[in-house]
Amino acid sequence: MTIELEASVVVPRKVDEVFAAAAGEVNALAEFFTGYAPFIPGIAAASIDGGGATCEGALRTVRLRDGTTLRERVTRFDAPRAHGYEMAEMNAMQRLFCTNMISLWTFADEGGATRVVWRYSIVERGALTWPLAWAVSRLFQRAMQRCLDNLARAER
Repeated sequence: MTIELEASVVVPRKVDEVFAAAAGEVNALAEFFTGYAPFIPGIAAASIDGGGATCEGALRTVRLRDGTTLRERVTRFDAPRAHGYEMAEMNAMQRLFCTNMISLWTFADEGGATRVVWRYSIVERGALTWPLAWAVSRLFQRAMQRCLDNLARAER
């Protein structure tokens, strides 16, 4: 079973500016994604493995504020319209309740402002872990919305 999550925000800036802030600067994720304590840790730092640029196929290492690390594989990087990734290596909490997490951010012009929509598909392990996956996903959705709200505040 897959749990689908979505968060969105309208940022009063042009699409290319918002995309650059949200997806162009990898370590900006630490500023925006503060998590939802105590179960969803914020991001402490993020970087593209090997120091390269963000592009399809790139691996991104994300260090969380709880001391754990995960790796994401960029599956789509279509500046300034879309940025997608999935888990290449999950932390223990993620592995407990899911087999993958697949993300897509889209950026659309709304008359000079930008609508950002962040979708996440959480592929949970099965019936035994579904209650945990559902509970954690509700908290994760709040963390997603908080992240987008932080982005909107920073880009005003």
